[in-house]
Amino acid sequence: MELNFILPTITMINKWNKVNKSIFPKTNCTAIVTFNGKLDSTLGLPRITKFIRDLTYLNTISLGLLIGLILGDAYFKKGINSTNVRIGFKQSIINFPFMWATYIGLAHYCSSLPRFEWAYLKSTGLRYGQLVLETRSYPVMNNLYILFIEDGKKIIREELYFYLSTIALAYWIMSDGVSQQYGLLICTDSFSVPDVIRLINILKIRYDLNCSIHYSKNLPRIYF
Repeated sequence: MELNFILPTITMINKWNKVNKSIFPKTNCTAIVTFNGKLDSTLGLPRITKFIRDLTYLNTISLGLLIGLILGDAYFKKGINSTNVRIGFKQSIINFPFMWATYIGLAHYCSSLPRFEWAYLKSTGLRYGQLVLETRSYPVMNNLYILFIEDGKKIIREELYFYLSTIALAYWIMSDGVSQQYGLLICTDSFSVPDVIRLINILKIRYDLNCSIHYSKNLPRIYF
């Protein structure tokens, strides 16, 4: 499976002269900008055109960040009249520092700041505050959907080996990891046992990490 997260196509580049450049602030800056570096926030820009959406790519940092979140609790969402997906992520208000760091890393792809909403614990019915962050809908996000979703369910494909960077691993642990007395536990409850075994194989081959499966209420989790 070959997925293009990084480079826009030549067709898109050749259409650049069709962009309404008035949405970009005028500047006389001539500084050299390294490719694949941090991308600026697009908060406050007018509605992004279809051409700009088609041209948008994921740099290495943003791709790793999204991979890590998707391995955790991030979700895909498609608009009613859209063929592209957006990616959403929720955290309890007590995890504001983590949510804010995540927003800073994804600000280029978001049209708004994280929003506050109330949620309820299924076990007790108690209400608690949470923050919700959602990206815009971009064609490049569809590649992540293809990588992770099959028949509406999140799965693990062998191709994830090429995308599980150290950044992805860090955000996966931050979003779904639990520190224990003698190690680290990642809550992979939503994945099947075969999927968790694939994850363990990827971790072993790529990073030489020794992992095992621990069960919690018959659901598999990865233990380091």
